[in-house]
Amino acid sequence: MTFTQKITGEIYAFSQLVRRHCKVFLKDGMAVFFSLLAPLIVFMLYILFLGEIQADTVAGFFPEGMPVPEDDVRAFVDSWMVAGVLGVACITVSFSANSVMVQDKCRGQIRDCLVSPVRKQTVTLAYFAFNFIVTVVIVTVVCLIAFVYLAATGRFMLSAGEAFAVIGTILFSSLSSTLFSVLVCALFRTEGALSGFVGIVSAAIGFLIGAYMPMSAFPDGVEYVAALLPGTHSAGLFRNFLMSGALENLTAGLPQAAHDGIAEAFSMEIDLFGANVGTDIMAVYIAGSIVLFAVLNLVLGTRLLNLPSYGGASKLFRRGKRGKDEGAKRK
Repeated sequence: MTFTQKITGEIYAFSQLVRRHCKVFLKDGMAVFFSLLAPLIVFMLYILFLGEIQADTVAGFFPEGMPVPEDDVRAFVDSWMVAGVLGVACITVSFSANSVMVQDKCRGQIRDCLVSPVRKQTVTLAYFAFNFIVTVVIVTVVCLIAFVYLAATGRFMLSAGEAFAVIGTILFSSLSSTLFSVLVCALFRTEGALSGFVGIVSAAIGFLIGAYMPMSAFPDGVEYVAALLPGTHSAGLFRNFLMSGALENLTAGLPQAAHDGIAEAFSMEIDLFGANVGTDIMAVYIAGSIVLFAVLNLVLGTRLLNLPSYGGASKLFRRGKRGKDEGAKRK
């Protein structure tokens, strides 16, 4: 077999594995439904309950006696809500999508793939690609629904460039989350253990990345730890792209100190090692996490899935073929 044929075979195997994983995931309609529903429920809770609380916080920055533009305040708060929901969704959806990998691991179907001469790296990469596709698609759907809500209420204040920047952040953040979640979830041996862990992650991550409440409300120690998480920087990027236009409208008649105070209170900048960092450093931080998690996946990924070596898989394949040939000779 020539080198070109080998590469073509691996690409074909990769595409078929990704297609198979997507079919398995979509076959469980309830899993797909709840993966999409969970972030939308959080968004509805924001609208019904948390929105007014945050609106009161913003109103407190206006000088006494100065009228508070309620529509601008609500547009700012709603944009903050959407940023939090997207930041959380990039993480929780990627963890939930790993149910296919853990299910295959529990049932021995991963090893079944290696009875054929498919490289173990191809098997691992297919799980990653499937997870990334599912995460991007579901989070993008949530984002479009949020955009429709903002437009319908007259609170959509994004320029075309900012809207595309949000989509780019979804891709960027989903890549980081997928690399990390595949690495972590490969440790699990049962679907029940994964479900319990995903539940804990879903409950905790919204607080840790400042999605449910501004990071400025955290104790110093918690804020320091939260600033180390890539998800915090993803949420920071979402906040800057989604809230910048609303912030400018809101603070048009206010002193610069009020503008800076609102931006700080709602974590548009992140305190990292004592320095306030903006979007450039946030993006670099996420890029660094992608490189780190990619290297860890290359080094540990196939080991965590307990995959035999390529040579071992080939031996299994040859052994099975030899058994069939011997059986044919006896006949």
